[in-house]
Amino acid sequence: MFYLSTKSKIYIANILSKILIFFLSEKKRVILRNNIKYEIDLNEAIDLGIFLGVKNEDKLYKIQNFLSSKKKHVLVDIGSNVGSVTLPLAKLFNLSTIISIEPTNFAFYKLKKNLKLNPDLEKRVKLFNIFISDKKKKVNYVHSSWDLKTKENKHKIHLGTLKKTSNKTQSLSQVLNKVGKKIDFIKIDVDGYEINVLKSGKKLINKYKPLIYFEFAPYLYKEFGYSPKILIDFIKKELNYTFLNENFNEVQNVNEISENLKDRSMNFFLAHKKNLSQFKNL
Repeated sequence: MFYLSTKSKIYIANILSKILIFFLSEKKRVILRNNIKYEIDLNEAIDLGIFLGVKNEDKLYKIQNFLSSKKKHVLVDIGSNVGSVTLPLAKLFNLSTIISIEPTNFAFYKLKKNLKLNPDLEKRVKLFNIFISDKKKKVNYVHSSWDLKTKENKHKIHLGTLKKTSNKTQSLSQVLNKVGKKIDFIKIDVDGYEINVLKSGKKLINKYKPLIYFEFAPYLYKEFGYSPKILIDFIKKELNYTFLNENFNEVQNVNEISENLKDRSMNFFLAHKKNLSQFKNL
């Protein structure tokens, strides 16, 4: 299978953005996608993806093979950005509670606006403008914008733009213990902070054993002070979880995959070893 690097994706998005803005004139607009309203800016790569119906997490929604939409669940979206996963989850699981966590003020403001556009979902989505970590140190800026019109404050590889955070840091266990209910699913897209998020929720994850979906980005981990192997070993040995591909098949060669990804990322499901039997016939 052919995969584009993150930089190549942004390059293509830049071209498409310019073409669409030229023909459509208005770069900002409210659109309807899969019966969900979004206010989008065609200069933003994430918004452009929503407009075009191209999203990195499409296979995430296969969780409905595992979690019944006819039952009440608690689903968690960490690194929710503008709501491109939060809102579809709320629409698909229409009896469930969605915990949506976004640390930057920029994306959180857009997330709130998008939620307001969908009042039928609003009561079941709980928003948190918080940075999730096992460390108490404040993180003032996080990449949460892929602004196609500026070259300032860009990450050298994935080209994300730095945005200011709310300056509030809590562990995942702290945030989710307030919910007071069993956690069934967690999605994690945090651009390098994966191990901090997982460590901060270790007790809660061990307790509830939720299905996890996360973006695995080995090219980022060195700048955050750890290696892909450290993350893989933590998931396998500390959490007792197994890597599954997006078709719920067990992945044995994760270390080999991480060496070949270079400047790309890949999505995996993570399942507790006690729950593996549930995925054999999916």
